[in-house]
Amino acid sequence: MIRRQKHQAPFWKAFLVFMVGVFTISYTFEPRGIMVRIPILPLGVLILYLTLRRKNGRWERYRRFAWFGFAGNILLAIMALAAIPLSSIVYPSDDPATYLSNPEKVSLVQSHPAGSDVRLDHQKLHEQLKGMKQAQPDGEMWYMESMVEDENQSKAPERFPYLLNGVEPKWGSGLSPLIYVEGNGKGLLILSGDTQYYYQLSESIIKGGGAE
Repeated sequence: MIRRQKHQAPFWKAFLVFMVGVFTISYTFEPRGIMVRIPILPLGVLILYLTLRRKNGRWERYRRFAWFGFAGNILLAIMALAAIPLSSIVYPSDDPATYLSNPEKVSLVQSHPAGSDVRLDHQKLHEQLKGMKQAQPDGEMWYMESMVEDENQSKAPERFPYLLNGVEPKWGSGLSPLIYVEGNGKGLLILSGDTQYYYQLSESIIKGGGAE
């Protein structure tokens, strides 16, 4: 018993070794907005091995704590990967409500000179939120439209001259979406991370400016 206590590693040293063992060289990617780090090389464990092996018995005494640190990274990676399918269920990417949970509180701001003095129809936005249909953005046509210059340069065409202000995504999603409104009020362009979603509406959600 006395011999076991003598060779027992002090807590602070074991914790220090554990923390160094956490350091890894990892492959990082971000599917569906969830950052995943896959540990590839146990850098901390390697450093500890090269340092502690010089002293008799040190590496053997502390190596389990070093590997615990590395194993913690693997556990976090597994948890992050497991969260991806769960996230798609709780926060479906094709549901506009994932990006706009508070339609009654948002406001409309003009984000381009091509816009007019219009206001948001909250009732129609709320009514159509669940029935919006996702469509494929025609990037080539939109680009060609933007290249057509008006006589007044400040009025150059812009398909989405308005922006919804005060947008809040579903709680806990971790998303930071930007939602642009089409000039006729019948389309929403949602930008979230590296992905964009285009939704069409049956009725315009803006009033004024001849949009009705």
